[in-house]
Amino acid sequence: MQRDCDSATDHNATSCEITMRYSFWIFPLCCLAALGCTSESRETPVPVYPVTGVVTLNGEPVVGADVTFYNADAARSAFGRTDDEGRYQLSTFSSNDGAVDGRHIVTIVKVDAPAADAAPVASIESEAYVPPGAGASTTPAKPKSTLPEKFSSQQTSGLTAIVNAEGDNEIDFELTN
Repeated sequence: MQRDCDSATDHNATSCEITMRYSFWIFPLCCLAALGCTSESRETPVPVYPVTGVVTLNGEPVVGADVTFYNADAARSAFGRTDDEGRYQLSTFSSNDGAVDGRHIVTIVKVDAPAADAAPVASIESEAYVPPGAGASTTPAKPKSTLPEKFSSQQTSGLTAIVNAEGDNEIDFELTN
């Protein structure tokens, strides 16, 4: 026997009203539940603490250097880039959130991209035209490090930092040639 909400019995009419009333709320509640399950959590997997500082080379601010803190115990690293004054802020999970606490090995790298070849390209119809790959090497020039190479490797940088859960974590690096 199939239930029909159009039938004349009072019992069926009441059941249909209740079913329709609850049906109205099922869709919005499912949407809210799905939204709650997919929303991003603002909590990080491990606590991080703000870290800032200044990088200088021979007393001058280093602009555009990449500063990386590696924490082997937590298997986490934090990254920052210096601004026009040599200042950096570290990010681990989100922008400028900081680094995990503990001892870190630090690397600082700054490379300048090689200048683009400004030689004019001859027209294909010209006798001076040289197809790509013919003649001179097409291997791009290696980017040039503007800081001493030793600072670019965890094994040779000699730079360390300790990030504390309590404290200001203002960590400056005064590099020399």
